[in-house]
Amino acid sequence: MIQFGKKESDVADTAVPPRLKATKPFPRVPNKIKISLPSKRTLGERWIAYICKNVITGLNHLEEKKIIHHDIKPEHIVISSSGEVKIGEFCFATIGGRSASTSGTMAYMAPEVLAHFAQNSGEYDHKADIWSLGIAAIQMAEGHLPFRRLPKQKLIQRITTGPVPSLPSRGNWSDEFRFFISECLQRDPGRRPSARQLLTHPFIAELRGERGVQRNIAQHLHRGTRH
Repeated sequence: MIQFGKKESDVADTAVPPRLKATKPFPRVPNKIKISLPSKRTLGERWIAYICKNVITGLNHLEEKKIIHHDIKPEHIVISSSGEVKIGEFCFATIGGRSASTSGTMAYMAPEVLAHFAQNSGEYDHKADIWSLGIAAIQMAEGHLPFRRLPKQKLIQRITTGPVPSLPSRGNWSDEFRFFISECLQRDPGRRPSARQLLTHPFIAELRGERGVQRNIAQHLHRGTRH
């Protein structure tokens, strides 16, 4: 289950395409609702697919503009009162296609980002955002991060060399969703798909009834109820 809290969020219209209406500096824009993922609350699979599809569409636009977001996580996915999904919080974003930045939230960082963090060398590209989305998708499904309550050094070691996170065998998650997670969380960024490639993934491309999902989300937001 998940509760949506009504907040003003740091989102603004900018030159990037419509699904990515966020930039810096962040003026306040009313009538926007930010996803909040309290502990032990989850989303249904169709909601997750709808949210991920819209985020991936935004990430694809970022890739085309050679922008890396650096901090994709549920708290930075913004839902409008009509159920539209956009990416928010661009305070760590970089332009140029490659980056050596270690900004962001460590629990969502890709292995190549943390390797740079530990060794202070090397660069990485937009596929680091894809890893972050995979972690966020697990959190939306399970209600918690795959790595919890680990000190910094153990967290770095776990993400860079430990077993790759996945959905637990229990639960009624579809094979397509599990496959989507495994693709996002390819440890080797060379094998990890781009946002454009993920738009053709069955979990994303075969989503049906998007308008209905959007309407359902909007109705829950208006009622202030839980999914």
